[in-house]
Amino acid sequence: MYPVRRRWRVVRLSRPAVVTLELQRVLQPLQLKELWLLRLPRWDAWRRIRRRLRQQPDVHGHLPSRLEQLWRSYNQLLSAQARRHSLVSYQRWQRLVECPAVTALPPLTSQKRNLFHQHRWGSPLTLVPPNHWVVALHPAGAVLSGWALQSLAEALRQAPQARLLYGDEDQILDEGERHSPQFKPAWNRELCWCDPGYSSCWVVAAELWNGWLDQAVRPSAGSNWQAMVLGLLAQLQGEEECIKHLPLVLSHRSGSAELEALPAADLEKLLLQQLGAQAPRVSSSTNSRGYRLHWPLPASTLLSVVIPTRDRGELLAACLASIERHPAQCDLEIVVADNGSSDPGTLRLLERFQAESSPARRQIVVATPGPFNYSAINNRAVEHCQGSVVLLLNNDVEFLSSGWGHELASHALRSGIGCVGAQLLYPDHSVQHGGVILGVGGMAGHAHQDLAGDAAPGYQGRLQLPQELSAVTGACLAISREHWQQLGGLDATHLAVNYNDVDLCLRARQLGLRNLYLPQVRAIHHESKSRGRPEGAAYRQWRREWAVMERRWGELLLRDPAYSPHLSLEAADWSLALRSGAPLVR
Repeated sequence: MYPVRRRWRVVRLSRPAVVTLELQRVLQPLQLKELWLLRLPRWDAWRRIRRRLRQQPDVHGHLPSRLEQLWRSYNQLLSAQARRHSLVSYQRWQRLVECPAVTALPPLTSQKRNLFHQHRWGSPLTLVPPNHWVVALHPAGAVLSGWALQSLAEALRQAPQARLLYGDEDQILDEGERHSPQFKPAWNRELCWCDPGYSSCWVVAAELWNGWLDQAVRPSAGSNWQAMVLGLLAQLQGEEECIKHLPLVLSHRSGSAELEALPAADLEKLLLQQLGAQAPRVSSSTNSRGYRLHWPLPASTLLSVVIPTRDRGELLAACLASIERHPAQCDLEIVVADNGSSDPGTLRLLERFQAESSPARRQIVVATPGPFNYSAINNRAVEHCQGSVVLLLNNDVEFLSSGWGHELASHALRSGIGCVGAQLLYPDHSVQHGGVILGVGGMAGHAHQDLAGDAAPGYQGRLQLPQELSAVTGACLAISREHWQQLGGLDATHLAVNYNDVDLCLRARQLGLRNLYLPQVRAIHHESKSRGRPEGAAYRQWRREWAVMERRWGELLLRDPAYSPHLSLEAADWSLALRSGAPLVR
């Protein structure tokens, strides 16, 4: 009944300790027949680790020379092995997740079925009776799933305030095989503005549909699909809580044809009609589908760049050089927070940096001595800032293009926006940060991390599309001074080192603010790819701060609205997962 497997793992203990075996996310029946705990001589443990690593095809006999590097490589191998075993096919997901969810839906009565009117985009536009619904399908081969109306009826029972709904979708072959699922976030206004393929199926309340048809300029049957979506959203301004997402496949598309995108100039005109003088300029993305929105920046804006540092003068020098090399295109000041540097070269750099301050650009060094407390260091430095926007910037970050300051500051000053983050890359230009996904690894992880190629589109193009996310990393995080003060800065008492940036973003969301990820702001982050798990006192602090986050944010950490409940929490690689308990509507 159970496949018999024998597995051994080397566990390193620096001193006598209680060893706990913890099994996480066991998705199938598991029977443990024997559990052995053997004490190995040090030489034998390292011999076993080296032998395991040499069995890998990409090693070719070249093993790390230092034991710490060897230990990290071994743990990375085990993590990758666990990921391979947990990969889920779409067919298996349909059988184990979708089928039970569909089977549990209440039956659909003929009375409820008659409330829904299917409209194939491109056919004549007609009014519908009050309290009815229009199911608008894009003509690019989209068809409703067999359970779509059934799930919509139940979703409307659970969320009677909904006026506009959309669901997940996939593609279907002529012989009926389904593939390439598109699992979507909960309502994400920024992503909808920037992604012309946000959804090929919208479910619209009669009053919303009829109101759109009754506009002064009546739309024609040949109108653009995206223009329809924006027209419907204009009817709902100030009532976006009425837009709901069903994390269930509601439609199938034949072929891989993408939805027709509006020219950038046309989208700009539509946003100007909705938003008035504060509307953004719109440009097409250069390396993916979709758009970039460029918001106006008040002329009086001053961006305060806060850079914590301790020694490592070569990193700080490279960071400052990138700011000079790639102009921010806005007024800025630079505040370096020195956490007790003692290296003579670093001290000379700080002295020279401060001496170069001028009326055109204020440059100061703020002394923040004491044990490393990332939150307290930044909070102290911000007290010395004069700008209307604060940018937290790690000393190992280098910008790759101009205009980064204008982009970050203009978005941070928008109404309703909290924290704003950038796309960060490793030195080899693989992805280090494309936003933060809650729940990954049990707490939070970087979206698209380790994806090769900075021009890769990512899952459904989302790596290259501006969007709302629950959190962004503090390595490059902009926020208006007003919101920083309103939130009280970073939590220096309970989150001195870990998760303080995630906590700041979640507190911003709690206030009704939206956090943004901007792929057009790109930078190299020299954080090591091979950085291992913390050990000793650093590990104990990490566990304490992990517990703080669990107590403070609880269930939200496992239900990120910017991520699908059908995607993996093992890693932020957007692979499928067999997770139960997904809500029908959110």
